[in-house]
Amino acid sequence: MTLNKRQTDVLLTIIKNYIMTGQPVGSRTVSKDSTLKLSPASIRNIMADLSDAGYIEQPHTSAGRIPTAKGFRIYLDSNLEVEPVSSEIQEKIKATLTSVGPDLSQTLSQACKLLSVLSNQISLIITPSHQLIRWQQIDFVLLRPGLVMSILIMEGGMIQNKVIKVDKEISSDDLIRFSNYLNEHYQGKTLQHVRAGILDQMKNARQQFEHLYENALKLAQESFQNTTRKVFVEGTHYLFTGNEHADINKMRELFRMLEEKSKLLKLLDQTIESRNLNIILGQEQKMDELSDFSLISSPYSLQDNIGTVSIIGPTRMNYSKIVPAVDLTAKILSQFLQEIYENSEAE
Repeated sequence: MTLNKRQTDVLLTIIKNYIMTGQPVGSRTVSKDSTLKLSPASIRNIMADLSDAGYIEQPHTSAGRIPTAKGFRIYLDSNLEVEPVSSEIQEKIKATLTSVGPDLSQTLSQACKLLSVLSNQISLIITPSHQLIRWQQIDFVLLRPGLVMSILIMEGGMIQNKVIKVDKEISSDDLIRFSNYLNEHYQGKTLQHVRAGILDQMKNARQQFEHLYENALKLAQESFQNTTRKVFVEGTHYLFTGNEHADINKMRELFRMLEEKSKLLKLLDQTIESRNLNIILGQEQKMDELSDFSLISSPYSLQDNIGTVSIIGPTRMNYSKIVPAVDLTAKILSQFLQEIYENSEAE
């Protein structure tokens, strides 16, 4: 069914009222707020057609209607009018990112906190895939006999630390030799290339290397075991703000999803493929955890690697305000990381 002008006007009036109040919208309200100047009786006829076509529905026994995912999709794809982000907010985002220095984890954490405050929703930022990021340096620190901290630094400011169990006979001098050997062989190469090279060399380590370098390769391999992406989550308390009518069981399911993260990463990976801002309605995904919620996601880039900046909020959240905030944060983050990377290249 293709909506005509009257049907579109009624649908948008219902959606905008529902976003503001969270309550079912009746024909009298639509009659008063729409531009059609029609009587409530005429509006009811149009609402009946929209209900039959699946754009609105009647919750429980209420006389009013609320938009369905199908109705929201019409609004989001064709009729959403975004509010420009003020220059003050833009400067605040830039200042927040530059205040934490080049460390990627701290930068993403601060960006995540700020976006949550700006949107009054749950914010999420995932780090890019590490496969194409280049190795800059690895160092090992002896914490105590048998326990080592590996510090893997990647071009662009990514730092990954991991505590590794080793033979108690390995000394601090051994660790220096390990790191010197690895940095000499792998500096400037992508982690994907390094991982493959280390695995290949380990197969032949006994024939080609001293026992010392066999241990160095094993340590490097251990350092790579946790190069999965990290998910920063902020603002879970906003789930209970303005969601008085939400299903408490659905909230619990969403919390579990945020804790487990694997399902969330799979969903966010779908948004990365398009390399554009995406708005995913939970009802469309047939995911119980997101059935009452929406996900707004925009990609940011570090070299050739893509991460995402996202907001999870109720289906009736203020898209006009939140969509541009998410998109702008991703763009500023990309620009900031690019500047850091260019500086590290120049040095």
